[in-house]
Amino acid sequence: MRPWRAAASVLAAASLVATAVASRAGAQQPVPRPGSPRAPARASGDTLRARGDTTSRPGADSLAGRDSAAKANFAAPDSVMQRLLNTPNYTITRYQGSIIAFDAITRGIELLKNPIVQRDSQLVKSDSSISYDGTGSAVRVNSSTGGRNVFVVPGQAPIVSSGKGQYDIANRRATLASVRTSLPQSGETLQITGENFVVVGSRDSTRSANGATYYLRDGTITACDDSIPDYYFKAHEIKRTGTFVVARPAVLYVGGVPVLWLPFLFQDIRGGRHSGILSPNFGVSDIVRNSKSYRRNIEGLGYYFALSDFIDAQASLDWRSSAGQADLLGDAGYMRYNGEFRYRWLERYVSGNVAFAETRQARQQNTAISWGHSQDFTRNSSLRVNANYVSNTTLQRQTTVNPYAVLSTIASQATYNQKVGPASFVLGATRSQSPGRSQVDQTFPTFSMNTSPLNLASWLSWTPNVQYTSRQRTHLDQLSSAGLLARAGLDSATKLPAILQDTIRGNAYDTNLSFDTPFQIRGYNLGNHFTVTSTRNDFPEAATVADVRTGAVTRRIYATTYSTRADWTPSFTLPPVGRNNFNLTPSLSFQNTDGNAYWIRNERTGGEWVHQSKRPTFGLSASPTLYGLYGGFGPFTRIRHSITPIIGYTFAPQGHLSDEYLGAINASRANAQGDTTKGYLGALRENSVSLQFSTNLEAKTRSTNDSNPEAGDKIKLLSLNLSGFNYNFERARVTGKAIRGLTTEQFNYDVRSDLLPGFTVGVRYSLFDPGSTLTDTAKFSPFREGINASFQFSNTANPFAVFQRLFGRAVPASVPGTDRLDASADNRYARQVASQPVAGRSARNAGFLPTVSQGWQASFNFTSTRQRPVNGANVIDFDPTILCAPYNTPNLRPAFDQCVLNARANASAALPVTSGISGSPIYRVPPNTTLQSNVNFNITEHWAASWNTAYDFERRNFASQVVSLQRDLHDWRAIFAFTQSPNGAFAFNFLISLKAEPDLKFDYHKSTYRNNGF
Repeated sequence: MRPWRAAASVLAAASLVATAVASRAGAQQPVPRPGSPRAPARASGDTLRARGDTTSRPGADSLAGRDSAAKANFAAPDSVMQRLLNTPNYTITRYQGSIIAFDAITRGIELLKNPIVQRDSQLVKSDSSISYDGTGSAVRVNSSTGGRNVFVVPGQAPIVSSGKGQYDIANRRATLASVRTSLPQSGETLQITGENFVVVGSRDSTRSANGATYYLRDGTITACDDSIPDYYFKAHEIKRTGTFVVARPAVLYVGGVPVLWLPFLFQDIRGGRHSGILSPNFGVSDIVRNSKSYRRNIEGLGYYFALSDFIDAQASLDWRSSAGQADLLGDAGYMRYNGEFRYRWLERYVSGNVAFAETRQARQQNTAISWGHSQDFTRNSSLRVNANYVSNTTLQRQTTVNPYAVLSTIASQATYNQKVGPASFVLGATRSQSPGRSQVDQTFPTFSMNTSPLNLASWLSWTPNVQYTSRQRTHLDQLSSAGLLARAGLDSATKLPAILQDTIRGNAYDTNLSFDTPFQIRGYNLGNHFTVTSTRNDFPEAATVADVRTGAVTRRIYATTYSTRADWTPSFTLPPVGRNNFNLTPSLSFQNTDGNAYWIRNERTGGEWVHQSKRPTFGLSASPTLYGLYGGFGPFTRIRHSITPIIGYTFAPQGHLSDEYLGAINASRANAQGDTTKGYLGALRENSVSLQFSTNLEAKTRSTNDSNPEAGDKIKLLSLNLSGFNYNFERARVTGKAIRGLTTEQFNYDVRSDLLPGFTVGVRYSLFDPGSTLTDTAKFSPFREGINASFQFSNTANPFAVFQRLFGRAVPASVPGTDRLDASADNRYARQVASQPVAGRSARNAGFLPTVSQGWQASFNFTSTRQRPVNGANVIDFDPTILCAPYNTPNLRPAFDQCVLNARANASAALPVTSGISGSPIYRVPPNTTLQSNVNFNITEHWAASWNTAYDFERRNFASQVVSLQRDLHDWRAIFAFTQSPNGAFAFNFLISLKAEPDLKFDYHKSTYRNNGF
């Protein structure tokens, strides 16, 4: 709760009263100032008109537009008065009253019956009298019973007081009673009142509001516009000195009942950017002990430095207590030091920030650094940097309760763009760390050059492009395939139980260079594609190696594996034949006999280059569209069924591969039994056909307009897309089996229908065991590897709404685009969190707000993946329970749970690195079946709810939970949120904030980082 903001707003309004009253003192002696010509008055957006106007015009954001009493309705000036008003070098003060009394003895003036005094754009108005002491030392304003005085200050809302008011010119002291004004704030209007207002000004207080001291008794503030406000804040005594306000005590009243009391408070109330103390975040549980395992938590305790108009900085402290507990994997608390430096130079198009965070917990510490930079050098040149680094990813993961940040990568990106003529150059780099892992993935550098078509002649154009990428993966934390076993032990840094897998750290390096030089010669395309790839895995790897001649298999361990591949692929597109009928397209290309690169060198060739042969490949493809029209029934006027097959024929002569090349790709001319007729089949002549097709069943609904029956809507009843099949007649002849002619290794299909909005199902199959069809040992055995299904429903896009439209029932008209739901909130939030910095103000945990929508929305995503059963000497189990088996003891059960969670996170991020050549290690991953859901709905007109969750069917538990409720009250907003992360951390948040001033809030925050082994 931060009620001192309320007192700050009260004092800000009180300072306006003082400014208005203090300005009146200078209006009593309108002396000329020769020698310095007075500039014409300029009316701002909220001031009165310049002098000489006969009417006043209040600003749009003041009460003057709604309160006629705040207008200065002077009588129209005659010619003499108009000439006086236009006299230069004078400060103009205008007086008006029905009765003006002048005392010749005391030289006092009294304006009676609705007097008005205006100096430039400042206005004082009373419904009774305004009097001036003849000595020039006192000005009195008096309203009748139930009346009021009005003070109008440029750029501010009118200030209204009742009763008597007095200003002592000699002592520069003003006293008012029953002050009332308003202040716009966050889309609301704050109503501010106060009693017994006193201001004591200094000599320069007429020029600066900070040069006076203000006193206010019984100040209140509320945004409720009811005659009896539902809530208000009240401070008994308030004092403002310079730029600070101090109040005592501060009380929040709801329904006239005090619900919160603070003995005192203070606040810096300077406007704009200025140095000052940051407002810390803490909740009720940080003040009141409510459980035996309570934790106290304070965030953002620090100071802000406004160094200049271009740069600022801040330093803060976060602290979380441990409650004196030192359990094995419990919440030990932490101390975090934060610093941030920001810069912004608009004239140079430069902006950015540098943030630093140092976290210390028990015997661990973590350093987090973030740097964001954006700069535009010219219109065609720019630089973007978003860099993040943490030194201890485990501690970074343990001290977060955000379910998305727990498993999201700590990502960094840098991109430089330059455009020169028709060419565009992009130079970039990326780096990522996974929370809880030591592995670092980075890509540096990446370079690309793309051009628009270069017209070398009227019949010749050239469109070159270059791509280069270098990727490094360091500190790999994968299982070793060289027989090194995991063991339990103590971490040398933290002295806590840890999995000690290998003593050898692994690194992997990849580079990829591609160069395309396509030419267009008199409308025909000639393509030339060059690629060079290089990989090096700097860690031991065990592999099975087959003898090229006999097929005998041996097991070897390589200290390092490497490979360099170079390839050139020319292609030529022939003119199409029968474009309007069957879309016949011939093609000619020179392809490699084997699907690998043309030139190869690796550890299996001893570093020597080996190459294969190329062969011409002729192809002809046809893609006609076949359809039929049928009569309608029920709500449909016509049915349309279309089939779009893609039929192709390919012929290539027999190729040749040397023994050296077969050894490089670990292929053999014989099977394991030594039969040379059942070995490698990739060099056979290709005489194959391919088939791929999709089918759509569409219907047209009946039109509601009888005069235009053809204006019905089209609905896709069923859409089915199947991947392609390829059948090689030559391979079936050589192997003597018809099924062996099928060379397609993977098959998938997907189904969609508009009758179920947002519904899609995709299934993926592996057709052969083992997966490669290049050997005769492969057996046709379809195996389902994955299912992806998604369902999206809403109050406007669901089967019932669709059928209502089909059968002509009256349904609410849908806004274009509402039938298609946006990306689910959990995915949007996941991307947002993954791109957030790890340090600085942007890294703060935000509240989990439900998506407020009209009606309800629900989306479900079902995913099932499993691996075809594999066996062999080079198969390694990646099952986390096997990996963490050394911890599976009663005493180390919490460590076992944490180890399993970390290992599952590793599996979800990426499989371990291998050389990729046949015979390399195969990692056997356990199946994964999950259901992710996101539900948003309005319980009532003011209640909104959101529930995001992921359920793991294999482990029978919920991986994450985000439940939130939001209630819109009359003047407040209430939020309830519960989050649970895959690492076992959970948090509960309860927040009530004022709409007009979100910093005025009551919050309860309870979180734990302890792993419960769920």
